[in-house]
Amino acid sequence: MLMKLAPKKRRNPRNFYLGIAAVLLIAGVGRYFALKAEREKVAQQAQLVQHLAQLNATLPKQVDAITTLEYVGFIYGDTIFYRYRIDLAASSLSEERKASMEAGIRRSLEQLVCKEPQLLAMMGRFKFHQEHVYLARSSKLFSIELRPEQLSCPG
Repeated sequence: MLMKLAPKKRRNPRNFYLGIAAVLLIAGVGRYFALKAEREKVAQQAQLVQHLAQLNATLPKQVDAITTLEYVGFIYGDTIFYRYRIDLAASSLSEERKASMEAGIRRSLEQLVCKEPQLLAMMGRFKFHQEHVYLARSSKLFSIELRPEQLSCPG
């Protein structure tokens, strides 16, 4: 059985060209805003690196009786890195003591970050996070990572 094929409708080339123009316009506008956001992120990173370099110049700094902040920097393009030295041997601490120290320090660091709304907003906007590494005399004790989306700041 042969089917009679309907003749194709002739398409208007104007609609074709208007469609291409619309796609190019949308792509161009999207690219413009992507480049603008990238420039803003690079400028913010440069300002942050400069601020951290000034802070790092004042180190080492005694945080409490046994903890010293040794280094602050910006690494991997998205991590604000802090290195602390605790004046204890890692072997002198039990696993429970390490876990309770880590939990207490994590709480205080979260509270500290929540008290800095500008830093928190910048971290959320540019997808930065903080990493705090605590070293004992002989080895690494623990590491705490703070991401703005995981914090539950009041208000």
